[in-house]
Amino acid sequence: MKRAKLQLPPGTDRETAEYIIRSFEELFGRSLDFDVTEDSSLLGGFVAEIDDSIFDSSLSSKLEELRKHMLRG
Repeated sequence: MKRAKLQLPPGTDRETAEYIIRSFEELFGRSLDFDVTEDSSLLGGFVAEIDDSIFDSSLSSKLEELRKHMLRG
């Protein structure tokens, strides 16, 4: 099993990190061994890499989605 990676903004509390990890373990139906790091480029949210899949829930990705949506409308 590959190690999963979780990037969080600096100062993210432990409870939040554990909640994200538990949520992914429930989603995948198995225990995951996360390498958790702080990424100073993240203003909010997180980025996780699990089994060659990237889950980008960062604030910057959400703002980019909103920008694209507004340009289409």
